[in-house]
Amino acid sequence: MGCDKALLPHQEGGVWLTAMIDQLMPLDLPVVVVSRHQVHADVLAHRSGLTFVLEPPPWNGPLQALNCVLSSETGVAWLLLPVDMPRLTTVVFRQLIEAWRRHPNKIAVAHDGERLQPLLAIIPSGAPFQTCLSEQLSRGCYRWLDWLDRVPYESVALPSDCLLNANKPRDLSALPE
Repeated sequence: MGCDKALLPHQEGGVWLTAMIDQLMPLDLPVVVVSRHQVHADVLAHRSGLTFVLEPPPWNGPLQALNCVLSSETGVAWLLLPVDMPRLTTVVFRQLIEAWRRHPNKIAVAHDGERLQPLLAIIPSGAPFQTCLSEQLSRGCYRWLDWLDRVPYESVALPSDCLLNANKPRDLSALPE
């Protein structure tokens, strides 16, 4: 994208990062933001009801960031959200949560009708999820799909128009003004 996507102006106001937080707050869940950028903590400093975790180096992608919060304790699950899906809504989060509740011993991974969107998922803590993640990262493997191949998961069909993953400037043209 050529810039920090979390700080792009969002069509609903604020920036992509704050817009995502705004969509999460109605769920009344604890919110933990993991980022390697201190500026993200600064943007969120005035927000209550969330925790910011500064990801330590080395920065090897989202699996490494997940490893900062995914514990060996069972009975805890994480709703994982990418900041670069600016069309995500509370309604979509609720759909994913409801699907996960039907199978809480599996990861619920968003599917857009064509492919998995592994950065939008609900991930239980504990074994085998955390142990497989730690083992994979210790081998220097940072691919999501490799990890998903080793743990139980279920794909969850969600509205594809909400799952626009904006990674290139041309993707911004698909967003409303």
